[in-house]
Amino acid sequence: MSTETPRSSRFISRCLGTVALSTLVTLTAGCGGGGGGGSGDGGSSSGGNPSNQARFLFDCDLNGQTAQMTMDIEAVAGGGVTWGPGPNPDITGVIGTGSYTFYTAGEVISNTAYYTFTGENQFADFVDHTYNERFRVQWQEVPNGLNMIVNPFGPGPATHYCQLTDSYYL
Repeated sequence: MSTETPRSSRFISRCLGTVALSTLVTLTAGCGGGGGGGSGDGGSSSGGNPSNQARFLFDCDLNGQTAQMTMDIEAVAGGGVTWGPGPNPDITGVIGTGSYTFYTAGEVISNTAYYTFTGENQFADFVDHTYNERFRVQWQEVPNGLNMIVNPFGPGPATHYCQLTDSYYL
């Protein structure tokens, strides 16, 4: 067994390591390296420049049932305005605030279930397409992956581990 960190793990660590996080989705802001076969020089796996969108692939354990999760993330920078002088000032510019909102979308597929989700920052709303039910999930970063905390506010929160298998810029 190799002790070298897989490229996708280095990628997620670079993306996650700079932000105090109980949220997985601080992934794409300022991530400097490609993952999953990427160039490793800050480019995407297709050789282009890093973007504000990335895809992460996970193998998840859903109470002993293996599932694959695909998560797309888009980082959108916050902005503020600058005002000109005078009693009725004009907007003279837009500046970045350094904050980001992270939008997620994806799916979880197993042999017996199919879920889709959309979310913002560390939360996502899931739809169970087998039983037509909705529920909320909280993402929590852990080494080499993340925990999905289903129904984090109750009743009965349940945690499922997802192992990162690949990642790349879109």
